[in-house]
Amino acid sequence: MKPVVSLVRYKEISSVTKAIELCDGFKNLKPTSKVLLKPNICTTCKKGGAPPFGAVTTTRVIEGVVQTLKDFGVNDICIGEGAVLNEFGTNTLRAYKCINIHKLAKYYGVKLIDFNAGPHRKIITEDVPMNIAVSALESDFFINLPVLKTHLDTMVSLACKNLKGCLSMISKKYFHGENGKLHYHISRLIESVPQHLVVIDGIYAMEHGPDPTLGTAHPRGILVASTDFLAADAVGTRLLGGKPTDVEHLKLYAERHGRMDVLNYQEAIEIRGEQLEDHTEYLPWDTKLDRDTKDSGHTGLDVHVINNTLCCGCYCNLMGVLLLLAALSHNEDFHGMRIIAGKSLKDDHNSSKTFLFGNCPIKENKHLDKAIKIKGCPPKFIRAFYLLVNQIPSLSGKVTFYSRLALTGVKAIMGIGFFPLLRYERYKNNPNYDLKYFTF
Repeated sequence: MKPVVSLVRYKEISSVTKAIELCDGFKNLKPTSKVLLKPNICTTCKKGGAPPFGAVTTTRVIEGVVQTLKDFGVNDICIGEGAVLNEFGTNTLRAYKCINIHKLAKYYGVKLIDFNAGPHRKIITEDVPMNIAVSALESDFFINLPVLKTHLDTMVSLACKNLKGCLSMISKKYFHGENGKLHYHISRLIESVPQHLVVIDGIYAMEHGPDPTLGTAHPRGILVASTDFLAADAVGTRLLGGKPTDVEHLKLYAERHGRMDVLNYQEAIEIRGEQLEDHTEYLPWDTKLDRDTKDSGHTGLDVHVINNTLCCGCYCNLMGVLLLLAALSHNEDFHGMRIIAGKSLKDDHNSSKTFLFGNCPIKENKHLDKAIKIKGCPPKFIRAFYLLVNQIPSLSGKVTFYSRLALTGVKAIMGIGFFPLLRYERYKNNPNYDLKYFTF
């Protein structure tokens, strides 16, 4: 029997119910079941900072699932996530608040869980040890609510990649091992966390993902739902214009479980509702961490990293500094500044203009005795900021940067506009990008 995937246009919250009903999503659910919702709320997105479009699951889709569960008679509902942590206090609970999930939870009587806080259970799947939040393992019915987005490490970030949020921080770092290991580790994680229903939120889709610090959102207005996570991810990948067989973690899993037909052939899946071809649009996934700095006219600055080896902590702190440089200064020549990050990368530029970002490249490049070492796992943002921003060569450039930084900080505190990146201009006064989807 073919796996069933529903494809529904999002018009209002009831569209979520329609998507679930069309794929018979609650066929194995009981009103007495303990249900866990796992959205993708990996970071804080709000006005005055990074926009949420295509980066995090919309509040409307989460509410739609909760409403549908309540109408079914389910009362034991939890929402769980493990957001990125940083030294400025970003955490899962703040991420919930940024898109008003705390208000939704209070109104519907839903419990909020921080997977980072644990407790965790050690699971060893074949040769991959991992610490997984106990609440994710012990639910009766696990509903995965990813976003329709691309990912620079894994090509797509859909249901299977979204499970990484269930891991402890130590395991998340471990998953970003040597080049290629991330794909294999995710393929084993898929075997460890049961997924009973997937609802992919495609109200917005993301190119150059996974988050707004790198990517750009596109309005798509589509929902994907299925009780078969592999089929859901295959359809989601095709909606993004990709080939499911090119998504390495899906391929590894499908090969082990004899399900390559689901990835190879669209006809192997029964799609109900909309026509897949009517909503397919290629969105590029591969990108460079220094793309924005080059777009802002900077020269002589290069970032070298094998993307899938860079864990979230190093990624966020390095991207934070690079985005500040891109947004608040322009057309500077950094005269050969070179940043090495992640694992598995040996470099031969032994210069005081070479920066080894984090303990992993420092360990890999002990022969670079002239390089500046930014220690930490991850390095502290403030230290990275001080060392990298002070490479702006001209005094006038530094003055301009810090003046704009002060103004941007005031706007962020007041919640005015979005971070001043050139590609965020498309969001301004554009009715296709509406924050109502993230309010409650």
